[in-house]
Amino acid sequence: MKDEGGTMKGAKHDADTKPVIQVSDMSFSYAADLEPTLYGINFELRRGVFLALIGPNGGGKTTFLKLVLGELLPSSGSVLVFGRPASKLGRLRAKIGYVPQKAHFDLSFPASTLDVVLMGSYFETGLLHRISKSQKEKARKLMARFGIASLAKKQIGKLSYGQQQRAFIARALMPSPELLILDEPTVGIDTDGLALFYKQVSQLNRELGMTILIVSHDIAQVASYVDEIACLFHTMHWHSRSELINEEVLQAAGVCELDTYLKGHLKHINEFHREKK
Repeated sequence: MKDEGGTMKGAKHDADTKPVIQVSDMSFSYAADLEPTLYGINFELRRGVFLALIGPNGGGKTTFLKLVLGELLPSSGSVLVFGRPASKLGRLRAKIGYVPQKAHFDLSFPASTLDVVLMGSYFETGLLHRISKSQKEKARKLMARFGIASLAKKQIGKLSYGQQQRAFIARALMPSPELLILDEPTVGIDTDGLALFYKQVSQLNRELGMTILIVSHDIAQVASYVDEIACLFHTMHWHSRSELINEEVLQAAGVCELDTYLKGHLKHINEFHREKK
């Protein structure tokens, strides 16, 4: 990973390489008589790594996240998170912060931005407990980190999409998760806002050692901040820190949509891998 000056940092992951997410020979189908949405998936996300998951639309990225979150069960194989089946995490679920592509939240609800961020504390306290002063202070600090402290009293529905996403990330961080999962969080954010957004997220990884999995199409931007890139289109076509993607790799993938997708991003992907060597 690079520091702010663009220099590769030291081996920050050497101390603990135990996978936070470990997927083995996993396949998934929404029905027994349907073609599998995902098949032959083998994947590891080590502790402290910032990884971008890329791939064409309709390739199963959101389904993959639902399997990691335990919302779906694999048809075969296994999905382990923190060493346990993803569907049986119990209280360990609070160690995962998740921001979906489309937040399931009624933006017309008269809740302030601070109220929405504080909702993340319910993972720790439960719905019936009162919010403490320390939790309010934590919420305000998180909002300041993402540049939305001045919006604390503003109704969440009045915020721009980018501001709402920052609020939802702050909410996901309230329980101090060890793993943060973001599903295409930059959709609708303008080009000028992308670099700032990724910088803010990467600081969570760099400063706090948080493990981050982000689904993104912004390869040119996100490659400047992540440690690893994985490509998913029904199966994991590659998952490597150093493998350069060339025409042979594209042909081996054997999928027209993937071939077209990768060719469009080939320059940025290869620049990323050269920097990681």
